[in-house]
Amino acid sequence: MIDAPTAVRKAKEQAVLMLGQTHTNLEEVERDSHNDREVWSITLSFPRNLDQLSPMARVAVDPLQYKRFLIDIETGELVAIKIRELAPR
Repeated sequence: MIDAPTAVRKAKEQAVLMLGQTHTNLEEVERDSHNDREVWSITLSFPRNLDQLSPMARVAVDPLQYKRFLIDIETGELVAIKIRELAPR
């Protein structure tokens, strides 16, 4: 069984390997279940590439994007990466 700090470290490692994101911030850590597996749900934020957006869209969009990394509590295996949508303000 892995603890929360280990799960965070694994999520950050996967952010680099899978998404090329080296500058991440920890936003949320919680225990959850996914497809009948107990997981750590780790939400990381990182800068959004605003160059891909029109000037008007840049004003309205959050400069950060958020991803949830689901890490198996027993094995430490990455189970899924999901987009983490925030509620409208």
